[in-house]
Amino acid sequence: MSLLDDWLSYVENPSRFNKHHFESLMLELETRKDLEAAFAGLPGGWAFIERIEQLRKDADFNGTYLLAKPREVDADAIALAEAYRDAVADRLFELGNDDASYIRKQPVKLISSDDYDAGYKAGALGLLDATMTIGDDAIDVASERPKWIRGLREAVYMMTTIPEVTRYLLGPILRYPMNDEPAARLWLMGHRIDFTKDNTLLIVGGAG
Repeated sequence: MSLLDDWLSYVENPSRFNKHHFESLMLELETRKDLEAAFAGLPGGWAFIERIEQLRKDADFNGTYLLAKPREVDADAIALAEAYRDAVADRLFELGNDDASYIRKQPVKLISSDDYDAGYKAGALGLLDATMTIGDDAIDVASERPKWIRGLREAVYMMTTIPEVTRYLLGPILRYPMNDEPAARLWLMGHRIDFTKDNTLLIVGGAG
């Protein structure tokens, strides 16, 4: 049996396989026809397929992972960072998280990926827990969906290993109540976002 056959069986009965069994699923589903066979029958499946196809078109590929195509920071990147900041603040506010009040007011500050990594290791950036809070909340939301979404999440995460990009791709199926598209578009430019009490950090070249 192929991994696609296993996946279709898993959708019918998620107890048949461990979720990690599907980490390489997307490598097998190379064509539009393959994607449709795997996902068209799922709630939100067609929109999910469109997002997968678009990301494959817009990103580079190293044989295993999709990779960003680095671009200089421009006005569009700043606007995307501001849009994502606002989306995160709105979701944290809905969750009753105090970090929302900090994030909503923050200016966007550029930081190189090297400086970010050094500051992170030294514990010198004063980072908020916002990205972790959102990630944990998304897992809670996923726990309310059909159990096969666990295997699908592992398969999509292995395409990029970037949580916000995974959430964006899964959006039509996961229906997480926050817009991750700005972060996904920033990632395609080669950048990511993190938060301190004073700044929205636009990590230049931090896409991994």
